[in-house]
Amino acid sequence: MEDSRGPIIFIDDDQDDQLLFKPLLERLAPNNQVVFFTNGQQAIDYFRTSKEPPFIIISEVSMQVMNGLELRRQIEADADLKRRAVPFIFFTHPAYKHLVEKAYELTIQGFFEKQSSHSEMKEQLEAIINYWKSSLHPNRFMD
Repeated sequence: MEDSRGPIIFIDDDQDDQLLFKPLLERLAPNNQVVFFTNGQQAIDYFRTSKEPPFIIISEVSMQVMNGLELRRQIEADADLKRRAVPFIFFTHPAYKHLVEKAYELTIQGFFEKQSSHSEMKEQLEAIINYWKSSLHPNRFMD
């Protein structure tokens, strides 16, 4: 699936998670740049200044400055960002029912609880990336 342009945006304020997921994502999607942010505000600033649509956004829910739910709200409220139709996935721990319910009210494309083992997390991320590489969505078409 070569037509999976754009960076993978990973938003998580846990430095250990960033160190763990960066090489994992680089192996799973070697043709996509992996860009990390530590909060939703940094990601929004990037989205508003970058012309290249991301391939996928993977976000933690609980973060300082701007959490993942607020980030998703802001994307949905901004007509230009919403029009980009970027798949938005929550990848978080712990997962609580009320957070899952709030997240799906914001029209996300997936909610995953980070597993405890490296191999299980790799399987989760691999499934997410492979699904979106195969899936058609508006930003996959060239104008």
